[in-house]
Amino acid sequence: MLENLKLSGKLPKEEYNRIMDTLGVRLGLAQRKAREAKRPVILVFEGWRGARRSLIINKMMQQMDARGFNVYSVVHLTAEERQMPFFHYFWKHLPAKGNISVYHRSWYYQKNECDVSLSDEVHKWNDTTFEHINTFEKELTDDNYILLKFFLHVSEKKQKENLAKNYKTLGKAWRDVSPAYDESGRYEEFVERYEKMLAATDTANAPWHLIAANDSRQAQIEIFTAIVEGIESALQVNVVEEAIPPRPEPKYDVLSNVDLNKNITKEEYKELLDKYQERLTALQIEIFRAKIPVVIGFEGWDAAGKGGAIRRLTAALDPLGFNVNPIAAPNVVEKQFHYLWRFWVRLPKPGVVAIFDRTWYGRVMVERLEGFATEREWQRAYAEINDMEEQWAEHGIATAKFWLQIDKDEQYRRFKEREDNPYKTWKITDEDWRNRNKWDAYANAINEMLVRTDTVHAPWTIVEGNNKYYARLKVLKTIIDLFEKKLGKD
Repeated sequence: MLENLKLSGKLPKEEYNRIMDTLGVRLGLAQRKAREAKRPVILVFEGWRGARRSLIINKMMQQMDARGFNVYSVVHLTAEERQMPFFHYFWKHLPAKGNISVYHRSWYYQKNECDVSLSDEVHKWNDTTFEHINTFEKELTDDNYILLKFFLHVSEKKQKENLAKNYKTLGKAWRDVSPAYDESGRYEEFVERYEKMLAATDTANAPWHLIAANDSRQAQIEIFTAIVEGIESALQVNVVEEAIPPRPEPKYDVLSNVDLNKNITKEEYKELLDKYQERLTALQIEIFRAKIPVVIGFEGWDAAGKGGAIRRLTAALDPLGFNVNPIAAPNVVEKQFHYLWRFWVRLPKPGVVAIFDRTWYGRVMVERLEGFATEREWQRAYAEINDMEEQWAEHGIATAKFWLQIDKDEQYRRFKEREDNPYKTWKITDEDWRNRNKWDAYANAINEMLVRTDTVHAPWTIVEGNNKYYARLKVLKTIIDLFEKKLGKD
């Protein structure tokens, strides 16, 4: 791909100024149109060290409104940020609707840094694949993000000239300003590396724009034109959900096979509860020392006992080492981002336990059935969620997912108990009764969810919940087993 770029062209200053008089106005107008349309924009600038990315980005920013415009560079990641999963930083810095995020080196730089680095720490943090990158980008473009990617290519001679100028201007401080990996003396090696990267990630939804950057003025014109045309083209396309061909209703049936007669006496429960909680207290300390992050997700029918199970779990844990994330309908801020954003930004630090009272699976349950997500959106969510959980597992996150199952009669009994108890009436709402009327529809969605997202790296644990004592103990024992497995004690 790179060998086809003509690097010898040179744009006269007069012609550059003439073109920029119009193009600069169009850049600002394209930004305002994207803001009005509430379309988030991501601009990725990759390429050779010394390709003058900073100069080009700075010139672009002069034509745009600085509000809602952020520039990031992964070269300056902190030690804490490097301890999180690969894509955490990029999910965290997604632009809100109508805003722009610019990457002066992005996930591609981090992937290449892993390949060329001898540091075990860098390798661990950068453990990703081009397939994960393609999936990440498709999730964004499927959700109406405008993603434009630029690779700035320069000749080996031009790179040396530009690097020499940088060093002459900034001296030794230049390395502190831009401590990127060094390509010097390895030009052919990196040509091969970049060719591989470009070929693997040049997709229909996120194609590369290859820029001949020996002449900075010519590169600017080409990049700014591509940005204007890319935004204008995206805004001209009406985002209309195409009709999905009818499909036979999947015949998944997991829930009917759950034995809800499993029981335990109150005396046995108290004895085992003390034993399990004591074990969890000890294991949490080891998990913290081993710097193993933990994600525990709870789903289940209304009144299935999620809150009770979480209380028995947290009673055994040091409050400085866990956090509970109650998940409800997305708020005003959360609606400005991709639906998975609010879960990525809540990921735990090494050694910390993150507990989710309801989870990202709302996409394929309540959002699916209540019409908050289109059919195309919730259908693709299964693969998106599986890929997310796979990335977490590859990073070393220990994940447990619980579905608390009760039958319809037991739910009714618990609903009535809440209504009759003045200390529990806050737990029951009209929406709970309304959802109960959709029991069969929810059961179909739950069955499909359990089958399609039960994976080796993030399996579901179905908890027989008619007996609360049994359910709580099963949750605790499952988490104990998970901790022991991650610590090599199984």
